[in-house]
Amino acid sequence: IEGGKYKISGTKIFISCGEHDFTDNILHCVLARLPDAPPGIKGISLFAVPKFTVEDDGTLTDKLNGATIGRIESKMGCHGSPTCEINFDGAVGELIGTPHKGMSHMFTFINTSRMGTAIQGLAAAEGSYQLALSYAKDRLAMRSLSGPKAPEKAADPIIVHPAVRSMLLTQKCIAEGGRSMIYDCAFLGDEMAEAEANGDHAKAKAIDDRLGFLTPILKGFLTEKGSEAASLGIQVYGGHGYIKSNGVEQIARDVRIASVWEGTTQIQALDLLGRKIMLQKLKPINSHLAGLRKLAMDNITNPASTSNGALRSHGFALLKASLRWHYLTLRVAAKGATNKDAIGIASEPYLMMAGYISLGEQWLKMEAAAAKALDKNPDGPDADFYKGKILAARFYFENMLPRIEALAPRILADPSSLMEITPEQFAKSD
Repeated sequence: IEGGKYKISGTKIFISCGEHDFTDNILHCVLARLPDAPPGIKGISLFAVPKFTVEDDGTLTDKLNGATIGRIESKMGCHGSPTCEINFDGAVGELIGTPHKGMSHMFTFINTSRMGTAIQGLAAAEGSYQLALSYAKDRLAMRSLSGPKAPEKAADPIIVHPAVRSMLLTQKCIAEGGRSMIYDCAFLGDEMAEAEANGDHAKAKAIDDRLGFLTPILKGFLTEKGSEAASLGIQVYGGHGYIKSNGVEQIARDVRIASVWEGTTQIQALDLLGRKIMLQKLKPINSHLAGLRKLAMDNITNPASTSNGALRSHGFALLKASLRWHYLTLRVAAKGATNKDAIGIASEPYLMMAGYISLGEQWLKMEAAAAKALDKNPDGPDADFYKGKILAARFYFENMLPRIEALAPRILADPSSLMEITPEQFAKSD
């Protein structure tokens, strides 16, 4: 229609907060096809469609713009966010950017959304950890296997039991290590913005490419581990964790969507291994692993402390893991050259391996900082905080990083082990 505007008809589903009264108007970003659009995703354009009509001079009216709510989904969790089906019936919208480039335009903010979803996984891990830790310190049950720890009480707090400590430390490692992973990427985002502001577009592009490599690891891994941590929170509570009034079950319900929306874990895995590594001839992974090897070698040859922590042995563990990551990448690349299914089969365990090694990188950094601080002031007011970091790092390297050993066979699995079974052989259909 006139003025460079378009009438848009169709339906959008799964739109978070698609309807609310927090603002005077709602602006929907809509992917749609122009009449002359080529087939496939190369023919999709991006439009801005307001809920209420806006005059050419910017005046907001109270006239609905043909965008109405078809239904609000009844969901497992995230009940504070109305997830809507929106019907567009001749709704007036304006083109954003270039015709037929809607998908590429959309990903300028989808990657930011994926980073936000990684934070959702982290938040679930932290929230569940805080609740579980508080409960474990107060709940009395049984006596410690090594003798009573609270003999004046009817039983010991459950935090003395190894199984409970393992769950709590796993939550702590996910929450605090995951936060460090996100801070690293947030810092890169700040550097990219600064480079853009200074006109250094080459540097900004290089940082953007690095963020593109790291984003699927953060999004895929931290949302999956957020769900694991939330489940462990319920387990620490026992039967009380299954009761709504204690709050931990809500965290498990709310975080479950995080590994689904903004691209499932499996999509993130294909993006990482297929697009970000294989299609770029291994350049991003080679650069990333060079940095990991340097970090590991620095801690092996010149640790920040030799009296606190185990920086040399943990540096060696990270070095070994990074070399294994490189080796498995080369093996998958060789297999994928003749059978593309090898990429698809390897991608999800490959992403999880990348996540565990990345988490190990952050724990080594935190351990080094904590050890250095304790060397400087071993009895200071933050001594327990730093000692907790060092002991959590030890738990991570001895109990969680070894999980990558079970992922390696899956990464190199014969494609026929998954692909030979026919749909009929899964189960008989009615």
